[in-house]
Amino acid sequence: MNTSHQRWLLEQLPQWEREGILTADAARTLRERNAVDDSQPGVAQIVMGALGALLIGTGLIAVIGFNWDDFSRPVRLLFAFLPLLLTQLFSFRVLQRGAASAPWVRETAALLQALATGACIALVSQIYNLGGDWPDFLFWWCMLSLPLVWVLRSHAVAIFYLIAIAIWSVNQVEQGKPWFDSPLLYPLLLLGLLPYWPGWKNPAALSLSVRWVMTISAIVGFCSAAVFVSARSGDSYGYNDQSFLWLWTLTAAALALFPLSQSGMEEPTRRKPQVLLGSLWLLGYGVAATFRDVSDDVLKGAAHALQLPWCWGLLTALGVFVLLAAACKRWAVLAIASVALLPLITIPFVENKNAYDSALLSWLVTLHLAAIGITLIVLEFAGKKGAPRLGASLLSVLIIARMADSHFSLLAKGFAFIGVGMAFLAFNILMSRQLKKKQAAAV
Repeated sequence: MNTSHQRWLLEQLPQWEREGILTADAARTLRERNAVDDSQPGVAQIVMGALGALLIGTGLIAVIGFNWDDFSRPVRLLFAFLPLLLTQLFSFRVLQRGAASAPWVRETAALLQALATGACIALVSQIYNLGGDWPDFLFWWCMLSLPLVWVLRSHAVAIFYLIAIAIWSVNQVEQGKPWFDSPLLYPLLLLGLLPYWPGWKNPAALSLSVRWVMTISAIVGFCSAAVFVSARSGDSYGYNDQSFLWLWTLTAAALALFPLSQSGMEEPTRRKPQVLLGSLWLLGYGVAATFRDVSDDVLKGAAHALQLPWCWGLLTALGVFVLLAAACKRWAVLAIASVALLPLITIPFVENKNAYDSALLSWLVTLHLAAIGITLIVLEFAGKKGAPRLGASLLSVLIIARMADSHFSLLAKGFAFIGVGMAFLAFNILMSRQLKKKQAAAV
């Protein structure tokens, strides 16, 4: 149950008590189980605080910039550091008040100080003509803003930091850069938000907006690193694109299997973006790999990627995550993530049986995904938690992909598509009736 539903329930409890629908003990139990943590800002509070801070910051810049050319250097330095000092005093006052400060006040103070920090860096650079590139400015701006995430518990600054390091990583995908000025630094930058990671034991619930931004930032950062290491891997540039595509798939598997706490595993999938986005990529990759040409490229890319230390780092992390997921019995996610490792089974055949390796991987992926789809359906009918519609959808997509890649006539393919569509609709009707029967039995 999300926060909005919990608030609605808590608002209804007094009325239900007066009407005799609930006893006082039952109402008290519901209040305890559905308590809302008001110490964490909601999306509306973050947006309002961000807008207020942005308007104030923009106004200050406009006022200062109106007569900028007429100011002497000491006055310009005063305008550079004065806003930063004032925002620090504001933040200090917020910290003094502690829990008495509203969440949106903390967000506003943190954002104002982050904006003042960026403005100060830019103004000092302009005053002394220091020069430099915008990625370097962005990097040091987010580094100096990071402490605000912890001191003021600011979700908005955390979102800014995640977006900034992702943009910086994409910009650093350039041949010739040293490792310490490349996307390989992204994992260390992400460590700055370690307690915000989904598996960390954080007493405060992490907002859904931060989860989504963190997941997307991690995808962009780690995928940028994969492109960077593939482009730098010696003289073999023929399989670079296939290499980083497989490295992306390993990254998706690691995201889907990222360790979660018990409460995190019990949350719905929509509140676990790393699982949702990682699984979607893996299923899409798996369906694409059922085609012979794609599976051949995947094998060549995987064989080349195995020569890279970054790949072995991903495989090591993935191995640890697999063991932890097996210990927590996350079988569904394990089954989907294992699609990424299927090329490892067929790589030994690349040198000895080069004429058959692509067909082997294609059929291996097809059978693996078919087994996952059937299992998701069977679990539901066996009385366990399954996903029959997802399983049926996966089987339908596999059949369509196999028919599209076959040498049957267009007429035969047309009849096959019609049959699959009718079977899918019939299965959907069957599942709807099953759901109605369960609801009626529960009543």
